[in-house]
Amino acid sequence: MGVRRTVLASMLAAVLGSSLLAGCAGLESTTAGDGAASVGQQAPAGSCGGPVETVQDVEAIISEPAGCPGSVNTYWTGELGGRWTAPRYIAYRDGEIPPIACSEGESDPAAFASNALYCTADDTIAYSVDFMTELHDVGGPSYPMYVIMHELAHRASTLSGRVGVVSRAEENQADCLAGSQARLATDADRLDLGDAFSGALLFFNLGDTRDRGWFDRETATSEGAHGTPRQRAQAFAFGYLRDNDTCFRLGESPTGSVTF
Repeated sequence: MGVRRTVLASMLAAVLGSSLLAGCAGLESTTAGDGAASVGQQAPAGSCGGPVETVQDVEAIISEPAGCPGSVNTYWTGELGGRWTAPRYIAYRDGEIPPIACSEGESDPAAFASNALYCTADDTIAYSVDFMTELHDVGGPSYPMYVIMHELAHRASTLSGRVGVVSRAEENQADCLAGSQARLATDADRLDLGDAFSGALLFFNLGDTRDRGWFDRETATSEGAHGTPRQRAQAFAFGYLRDNDTCFRLGESPTGSVTF
């Protein structure tokens, strides 16, 4: 374990030992166009971005072709080879129903408000710009980036045939794989230690706390179960500090449990 990861582990342990649970409050635009350049091509010289400091840097790291150091397409092409193709992104606003296959038959826009999702029916990642803005306003550009990485992880799970066995296991697996993507970006000097630490905080903040004590009664198979704040932060840390094999083993847990 490198110095960078050792420090993160110590910082994470301190956070998980506290009772801090910051609320998420929002990016004016995070649209990545119609997906990445062909992931099977080598990145042209000078086409790769640098450290993630702005919304545009986030768009770069999720849309750059394989070959760009630290990009998500580089990560997933390395893991899945030709099974990984350029993702398709759909941005929408709260109050709208996104034009994706998973919205067919849905008449209530509230079902998609403040959300991001991977639709297996048409292999599309959709996200609310308002939700991304809210995340950006709280944690900077790395927050919406990690949400996109989480959804890309769901896509990778589907393409690889390794979807989590129950809802909580699948969601914690995606958090863990977001951590693995973050580690590659950190090793490529596109994220720094603070960005990596903020990923653990983000998923802690997004843990299930619906209604007072809801997560205490949550079962691993509950519809939409994502795990408690602590579980989600731990899952992200697993991916960052270990490897994606750990993440897929987490997805195989029939209880969706996470032990640190």
